Amino acid sequence: MELIAAFSRRAFLITALLMAFLLLLVNLSFYYGINAIFSNISISSKIGSNVSEVVGLIKNIAFIQSQLRTYFVPISAFVFALAGFFLWLSLRNTLGSLLKKNASAHPTAKATAASAPAFDPKVKLMEDQRLFLHLLSVLQREGRLVDFFSENLNLYEDAQIGAAVRSIHDQCKKALHKYLSLCAVMDHNEGTEVTIPRDFNPAAIKLTGNVTGEPPFTGMLRHRGWQVSKIELPTFTSGEDCKIIAPAEVEIS
Repeated sequence: MELIAAFSRRAFLITALLMAFLLLLVNLSFYYGINAIFSNISISSKIGSNVSEVVGLIKNIAFIQSQLRTYFVPISAFVFALAGFFLWLSLRNTLGSLLKKNASAHPTAKATAASAPAFDPKVKLMEDQRLFLHLLSVLQREGRLVDFFSENLNLYEDAQIGAAVRSIHDQCKKALHKYLSLCAVMDHNEGTEVTIPRDFNPAAIKLTGNVTGEPPFTGMLRHRGWQVSKIELPTFTSGEDCKIIAPAEVEIS
């Protein structure tokens, strides 16, 4: 509606100026045309034309000139004003119909935003926690990781712990490779010198030590970092409780 109102005001101003210019042009044409006729009559009378005919022409032209001032100017002004009004109305209605047609074919950004669900930080936090607990449940199911973390290792010898860790390491590694594809953030050997570009991602590269000035930086690679290139976690159905990492197992005899 605001666009139509703005266009309507501008179109009205332009139409009014155009019609006023055409009205002035038409009236000036009549005015100068009559003056030209008067000039020709004066010249004809000077070169010996019939005086009675010249007087008759002058009277007729004077009558036309008076009628022009009395009737033609206001009537022509009314006609041009009426034509300008209908032209402005036609332009306004045409724009309105085009905007309505375009709005029906392409929903506006406001309508799209209204139809889209509102962002809720609490829902986002719950989804992140759900994904984390889901991954933890996968590592528990495949490699008994939570069981290992829950054990009191002081009760076991180092050799026993080493044997248990090897088994848990193998199972959890298989689970990660099964559901996640991991790759290094920086594909260089640890301990080598690397250059950090000016447009580096602070979330992917952590700078330590004497960090001063502006990048690029040169330093020693202490850890290559990890990033996920592909994730295929098992589907978490809506009926499951995400807080249950592993169900209790009861053997019925």
